[in-house]
Amino acid sequence: MTYDYPYELVWMTTQRHGTPHAPALQAANPGLEIHVSAPPAGADQSGYQMAWRNCDRNIRTWWLANRDITTAAAYLFVEYDVLVTVDLRDHIKPLFSGRGIAGPAVKLPIRDRRSYWPLREIPRLPRVMQGLAIALAPLAVLLISRPALDAAFALEYDPVFDEDIFCELRLPTVIRHAGFGVTSLDLPGVHCKPYIPAPETPGIYHPVKPSFSSS
Repeated sequence: MTYDYPYELVWMTTQRHGTPHAPALQAANPGLEIHVSAPPAGADQSGYQMAWRNCDRNIRTWWLANRDITTAAAYLFVEYDVLVTVDLRDHIKPLFSGRGIAGPAVKLPIRDRRSYWPLREIPRLPRVMQGLAIALAPLAVLLISRPALDAAFALEYDPVFDEDIFCELRLPTVIRHAGFGVTSLDLPGVHCKPYIPAPETPGIYHPVKPSFSSS
């Protein structure tokens, strides 16, 4: 039996959190190639900065370290508290030509500036990017093409990732500036507020918080 996935998956997590929902995902996707990104917090970055505001830096770090040893056409970046109990191929399709990144919901300045506060950080972007500003929320499930990863994390964008700019705004805007389209995924179970889905309802859910010991 062969399995044909149009992407490989990368769990985005920390040493503390691990991958608590990996068994469920693997049971539903037995042939999917899976990687784990669990960097320790940097000495110069708080957990708040790296795990939330600037979590796209962790995607960047993983890509720069692994792009030469992986060969997939696209990568599905999934946060540790995403619960997947379905075949991902039925719910997350390959990116259309010209599209570089897809996430749960597209946020646009002309429509969402009042209701979506990260768009207030547009002035933190380089001036040449401000007119292209776009956001994806949340970044819990992201499909990014290989060419878009290479372009967004090229040396020319290093100064942008050195700045403190909310990740949901910065990463999609950089990819758009690099010449790629930004689009949404149909993920009705991916939100920001924690909840527990009904066990009899298969799907893709976020955030499903497991219990952690204090040790």
